Amino acid sequence: TRPESGDEALHTMISDFDEAHLQSLVSSLGTRQRFPENSTSGYVKDPQSRETLQDLLRFLRHDTTRERPVMMMLHTWDVVGNDILPMIQAYHSGAAELILDAVKLLVFLTLPADPRATNLNEQRHCINRTAQSLTKNSCAVIFSHMAEPLERFESGRLHLRGEDGRTIQLFLTFIRNLLLSYRENFPENAPSSSQRLQPKGSVLNILFDLHLPDLLCQMAKDARKKPFAEDITLLIEIFHLLFQSQVPSSLIHFLDHAGEKPKFNEYRQYGEQAASTLIKKKTARSRHGRFGSKTIYSHSFQRSGKDQTTQLRKYYGARVFENSHESSLPSCLNERSKLAELARTLLVDGGFNEVVYVAWDHIRQRDMIVCNDEDQLNIHSFFALSQFFVTFVSLSFDWNITDISKSYALSNLFDKHLFFWLRKKWEMFDHSKDVRGLLHVSALVKEMLALMEKLASGASQADKFVCQVREIQGFMCYCHRVTNSTGAHR
Repeated sequence: TRPESGDEALHTMISDFDEAHLQSLVSSLGTRQRFPENSTSGYVKDPQSRETLQDLLRFLRHDTTRERPVMMMLHTWDVVGNDILPMIQAYHSGAAELILDAVKLLVFLTLPADPRATNLNEQRHCINRTAQSLTKNSCAVIFSHMAEPLERFESGRLHLRGEDGRTIQLFLTFIRNLLLSYRENFPENAPSSSQRLQPKGSVLNILFDLHLPDLLCQMAKDARKKPFAEDITLLIEIFHLLFQSQVPSSLIHFLDHAGEKPKFNEYRQYGEQAASTLIKKKTARSRHGRFGSKTIYSHSFQRSGKDQTTQLRKYYGARVFENSHESSLPSCLNERSKLAELARTLLVDGGFNEVVYVAWDHIRQRDMIVCNDEDQLNIHSFFALSQFFVTFVSLSFDWNITDISKSYALSNLFDKHLFFWLRKKWEMFDHSKDVRGLLHVSALVKEMLALMEKLASGASQADKFVCQVREIQGFMCYCHRVTNSTGAHR
């Protein structure tokens, strides 16, 4: 017998459900119509389009096999290009629930493929094609629906809408999916040029143009608050994907090297009194130095009240998506420059420090139960992202970027409890023969040691004392053993 072609195999796999019913649902979403009065055409949804979307979502929720035949069929029919995106553009206002259901469908259709799927390359190709169809305008409409829940969070009224937390999680998942969809486009992951439909930079450009990194930085600063604490692994994964293909030494030279103190005029746009407040916040020293823990530091939000920066900049809400909004990341910079400025913002404003603590606390609690594959990926992302930023801060000493090197951006990472947890994780990786985990933790430890040596040689007496305490605790001796012994596992 001759082997089945790709389409025949797909039809065989979807024989368990009514393909005709699925096709009828797709055809009843809506249609393009021409309007003679103004010689234009547009998309007109069916009166039952929301119920139809919910039926399609039910199909996708039951599409649990690795090959995902329902998703593949919807991609084959180009539901996104023919219906979902035109619907979102045509009904961007006044139909919030319809748009959210459409975004849920987009999230399902862009979920990463299972590496063990027999049709892995086909799935990746379809997902990339869907991501390629997204434009800045369509993404602006999509992400504008994240504004209201974030505004309610900012004003302390998030509890009034129980679904707001799930809505924020939905959009974070969509951002994660968009970044993940391009990972296989790197030369080592994409076997053929036909699958490299679009460079990864296009996604980053859209995200930066819509000022979404501003939102992510503020979410990082608010990482201890709900709903962001519940989505901490998503934030870690998003930041990891943003910096995954970057080398700290290649980004650091895009930053200013003068390390000047903040100038009053830079904040005058917020008013005289507000500018003075921000200058004080920028120059304030932390009571616990570089090695504190469980403390909100001077560059993060204050426990006693709302963050002054949040009140002034109003990161959350519809203003973020207005064309007049001025991002903290200059639009004239190229992709690497924007990523370098994003890294600096995360460090200096305290966002990374907060994310590290909340993520570590989450992972530590998950250690008490049996870890699945997703937990392992989260741990690896945590270590890789931490290593990137420790290296970035270490390089800031060499390049004399003082707003980073003199900040306390890594204080939570250098807490003694996290140190001991690193040792425990290394032993767990060694016991389970997780070579990737061993490499991640040993690389992080190596960079932490290098940074501590710089602190011990040129920092304050308090910092030198803490470094000596770490040596007395035997941690540095242990770290050298880890980094040396890991070579045996390579």
